[in-house]
Amino acid sequence: MPAKKDKSPDILLVPVDFGDYYEKAIEFAQKLAPITKSQIHLLHVLDLKDWWLDEVKEERLINEAFNKLLNISRQFGLPEDSKLMVLTGKRHHKIVEYAEQENVRFILMVDNYPFAQEGKRIGSTLENVIMKATKPVITVKTVPETIFKNMLVPLDLTKNCRIKLFNSVALALKFDSKLNIVSVIFGDIDPEKSRINEKIEKYAAVYAENHIPHTKKLIRKDEDFAYQEILDYADEIKCDSIIIMTHKENVGFDNYVGAFAHHIINEAKVPVISLNNASSTQTTRDLLSSIIDPLNIF
Repeated sequence: MPAKKDKSPDILLVPVDFGDYYEKAIEFAQKLAPITKSQIHLLHVLDLKDWWLDEVKEERLINEAFNKLLNISRQFGLPEDSKLMVLTGKRHHKIVEYAEQENVRFILMVDNYPFAQEGKRIGSTLENVIMKATKPVITVKTVPETIFKNMLVPLDLTKNCRIKLFNSVALALKFDSKLNIVSVIFGDIDPEKSRINEKIEKYAAVYAENHIPHTKKLIRKDEDFAYQEILDYADEIKCDSIIIMTHKENVGFDNYVGAFAHHIINEAKVPVISLNNASSTQTTRDLLSSIIDPLNIF
């Protein structure tokens, strides 16, 4: 009987644009890699259609970019098995394509507009990767002391909450996490009789059945913007990550980065794990059979 081949390591993909903030994603990868037993891949994508590159030789640009990645790898003391890659094409297309082809567990990215407020949006490359990737995207601004040990799970009444909670269970089982459910209720509704409180209680029961430490919080608010209460609560409980779904319900296409997600990604002080329906499937596939679901929520 032939010897069984060892499973190839999972990959943490870090797209590097040589800008001002990519270092945080690499630092986070260095802390996450030993926990997940993953290999780090640094990827730079050259968009040769940029007007200022028209008359520059492609081979020289690729070599220069690879040498920059090599210097970065040495600067951060990345493990010897780390992989450096330079591709040409549309940036978000190549990042998503590479993540699909390789055994990527997470795509680690930074926002070129960290802590943006007053209507500023996340960068177009990051937004497109979040929308189109079949792997979870982690947006990193700071590197917390702990990794996925105290996670915040914002809830609402949309159907994708079901997917989000399923993924939170999968992540908690994988990383031995504490999960903190939070939602915002508006107006004069009795919190104990509200639909969102009923949903919180159901998911808390699933957490309890799976022996996952958890808390639950329902915040009353009169105004229309729930994201600020969520961010304030994230600070209050000193969470080390936030898990969100990226699209709204009742839009004409599946993957959509809505206003709530934009604000959380822009303004959260901790890494944000962004999921769409495709990346949710990838995250939970291997853990499906291990989750106890007495209420048949999933």
